[in-house]
Amino acid sequence: MTTNRLMNEITLAKTIALRAVHAYLRANGWVRDDTVSRATADVYLWPRDDREFAIVPASEEYGDYGTRIYQIAEQIGRIEGRNTLAALTDLSLADSDLVRVRLPHVHADNTVRLADGAAVLEEAINLLLAAACSADRPQRMYRAGRNRVARAYLERVRLGHTEPGSYVINLLSPVAPYLREPGTLLPEEPFERRVTRKLASGLQGSRQAMDRVNRGVADIGEFERRLGEGISANLCRSVARLTEVGRGLEVSVSWAITRPKQEEVGERITVAFRPPDVAVLNEAARVLGNRQERTNEEINGYVSRLTRNEEDRMGTATIKAFVDGTMASVQAVFDAEDYTKITHAHEARLSISLEGDLHREGQRWRLRNPRAVTVIEDDDFTLLGLSHQ
Repeated sequence: MTTNRLMNEITLAKTIALRAVHAYLRANGWVRDDTVSRATADVYLWPRDDREFAIVPASEEYGDYGTRIYQIAEQIGRIEGRNTLAALTDLSLADSDLVRVRLPHVHADNTVRLADGAAVLEEAINLLLAAACSADRPQRMYRAGRNRVARAYLERVRLGHTEPGSYVINLLSPVAPYLREPGTLLPEEPFERRVTRKLASGLQGSRQAMDRVNRGVADIGEFERRLGEGISANLCRSVARLTEVGRGLEVSVSWAITRPKQEEVGERITVAFRPPDVAVLNEAARVLGNRQERTNEEINGYVSRLTRNEEDRMGTATIKAFVDGTMASVQAVFDAEDYTKITHAHEARLSISLEGDLHREGQRWRLRNPRAVTVIEDDDFTLLGLSHQ
């Protein structure tokens, strides 16, 4: 091994948390020998060979901490039949949940087009973002950028090393270790674990819902009944895009060994998707998105039609505006004050801006609770890409 490579691996070893080393050894069959452990170190024995033992330093502050952890990784690699770097990598993952996104069909040299690679990373992040939104509050569709809890969670996620074979993206979700308290039940899971569990159950639920749709025994209701499991329009759309780019998709979720798993979680959950699934996923995303009310949505456009009976103070307006990048007609009912404003805008051929709760009814968009109505004086419709008719 070259000196530079050795130094790089020792540098990696210095970053590995002490609790991660203990958790990894215990989880993989090593037995702590309390008869020889001391204040400066703990000793673990390998039960299948009494000549193998690991000496774990008692503090990360020791000057030779990185070297000693590197030596432990060497032992692990020798016993498990793999190289030291692979063992170091597993030790570094011990306090993170791992989301592994794999494209099974790539070029012969395990590469993808630059544009596809960028799309894969973006959609892999969107998968986690959808799960984070669902862990915060399950619903059909999210305006994900507005969920502060989910965005803050993404700031803590790390991008792991790539792997040889196919095209793989590893996302590391750090999770707090469990501080054991004898005789008590497992405490409520931290948000980070709830996210990865929601991702796993959402992927499984999507796979099961599609299987039932493909058999002709279910419809969109099968997806809606599983919203609590983590299914959303956002998740379906990201899975569809990843599957399309890779001509197939495999996502696995495994759990940090420093945090006990609830019994039903299992060691690792893996879900696969195939190209024929793309059409079903895209349609599920479209329908779920159409059925989700969008609160506090901003609308910019012009009034194309006004309707009010002579005896009524309130009136209905149809507003031409872009919704999801497409020109659409949005209907809303206004009180007398706002109706006067939009009547002026209509007569003067001016644009308006307003907020409300946008939802779809069949082929029509409606805006509930319209508010903050503003007439844009001296406006030119062409600046907004609109054409007043």
